[in-house]
Amino acid sequence: MVKDNQTILVDRQGRVGLITLNRPDYLNAVNSMMGIEIREQIEEFNEDDSIGAIVITGAGRAFSAGADVSGFEATVMGDKETKDAEPDRFPKWPSFIKSSKPVICALNGYAIGMGITMPLSCDIRVMSESARISFRFAYIGLTPEYGSTHLLSQIVGMGKATEFMLTGRFIESDEALATGLVNHVYPDEDLMEKSVELASQISYNPTWQLSEIKRMLRGHCYIDDPDRVMEIESEIFSKSQHTDAHKEFLNSFREKRDPRYH
Repeated sequence: MVKDNQTILVDRQGRVGLITLNRPDYLNAVNSMMGIEIREQIEEFNEDDSIGAIVITGAGRAFSAGADVSGFEATVMGDKETKDAEPDRFPKWPSFIKSSKPVICALNGYAIGMGITMPLSCDIRVMSESARISFRFAYIGLTPEYGSTHLLSQIVGMGKATEFMLTGRFIESDEALATGLVNHVYPDEDLMEKSVELASQISYNPTWQLSEIKRMLRGHCYIDDPDRVMEIESEIFSKSQHTDAHKEFLNSFREKRDPRYH
């Protein structure tokens, strides 16, 4: 299945939904239409029981060079008001991704400004060896967005987050991996194959369990009480014991076969 949009390409491989940012002549700069189409497609994948995980990547030599600057001058001159690129009918991006099926961002080239702050909310980030990242806000006289001043320090620690944000320097793939900014670095030619392979491993697992694990991982980091975390985990664990997925695992274990969750 291939679905055409104005700014993205859509495909699927098995249980993995694929979204490709498709403005290569503009280094996949994010405009309002792209923001809407990305969210609409993620919603569609979330409602499709045959999709278990999502991979987002870019066409051409960039994942995304950030927000489309074509409207910046009009905003400065007062011709229009721009708060951020969030379509009003959607939740804010971090909340939107939090409630989504697992999302992997495969950074295939330049990931600059919004081109990296959007992936920060995603569940897993991977990148090609030649890709480069930059939180290039101060350099262009702007400040970070998309919850990135909160998310980046969680991911790489306050020291590195401060350095990355204040300098805006380019971050090579080896440093991105070493600091935990990305989970894996792959040879350029293997990026999509490896990304889909990782997403396929995730999508094999039962949907409800994946959703609950995501919710607990993201929510429990704000609870400074391990005992309370254990109480919540016990409640969810008890519920999981009575799901069809767990029953299927027990049947497969007795029958010495792989579980069939989908």
